[in-house]
Amino acid sequence: MKRFSLTILLLFMFGISFPLASFAEGNRTITILYTGSVKGAVDPVIACACGGSGGLARRAQMIESIRKADPSVLLLDCGAVFDDQKDTAEIMLTAMERMGYDALNLGGPELNFGKEFLEHARSSVSFPYLASNLLYGGSRLPWTREYIIKEVGGIKAAILGVLDPDELSQLPNPKQVKGWEVIPPEVALNRLLPEVRGKADLVILLSRFGVEKTIALGKAAKGVDIAISSGSNDVYFVKDPGDTVLLQTVPLGRLLGLLKITLDEKRVLGVSENRYAPLEQSVPDNEAVARLVEKHQKAQVAKKEKSQKELQAKLMEGLQLSPEEFMESFRKEQTGKRKGETR
Repeated sequence: MKRFSLTILLLFMFGISFPLASFAEGNRTITILYTGSVKGAVDPVIACACGGSGGLARRAQMIESIRKADPSVLLLDCGAVFDDQKDTAEIMLTAMERMGYDALNLGGPELNFGKEFLEHARSSVSFPYLASNLLYGGSRLPWTREYIIKEVGGIKAAILGVLDPDELSQLPNPKQVKGWEVIPPEVALNRLLPEVRGKADLVILLSRFGVEKTIALGKAAKGVDIAISSGSNDVYFVKDPGDTVLLQTVPLGRLLGLLKITLDEKRVLGVSENRYAPLEQSVPDNEAVARLVEKHQKAQVAKKEKSQKELQAKLMEGLQLSPEEFMESFRKEQTGKRKGETR
């Protein structure tokens, strides 16, 4: 396997498609749109003077335009949507609901704010949380799904999602790890795949693992048709992915992955288009999502101003204290913070 820079790969892949020779009557075609490792990127990621790439409002507009041309669309996220800010997590889920996502695979960042936050947020979105190898207190949570079966364009697609256990150790608050248990993905998939293969025409795996581990999973757990990896920041050219179509997400939502596939009457899969849809400045903002983003930005500014005023007030108060009084006040404040963290 050879690794290339993301820039080189994107130059190579934009607009490239793989035409099928011919399709007999009765063939069924769907388009799979996918994201992953967005990590709270609400706005375009600025990497040059060209207005950056990505952003929720542009992504929403691109998805809407693709759906107008082809309504047989599956829209999936591989996980790691959240960052370390709860209000950003809320807008990410709200925007995904507006875009019409069909499923979200739970990644480590989604556990940042605890089980209760996730459960409450689930009640405000219509798409399911996938957790094929994630338990809490030894059991599957009733508001998560091991897999879903979604029929689009006459194709029944089974969608599963696996979490990398290493992500639990990377959570900023160790208390949030308590109760969660990650089953080895091979064990979970080998149990679930025989069941879903009997119900679906197509099996899609959303993976929080890197490319190499995702390939290994596809080979070890037979029955995965399409695997989408979101655990690598680097992008790879893969020599031998086996019988599985391997896809990779672009971090921070800078691009939207697009795969168009066809199943023939014998359920043989063919790829007719495999590319990244650009989300550059030329893509207009979706008005509804742009309003959400603007409201979020204003709230962020107000939050920052409030924090600065509170800091300024503390500094002014400190100037009026003697050194001994200031240190006593500081000790009391730190003691209070530690007590709050241990509750």
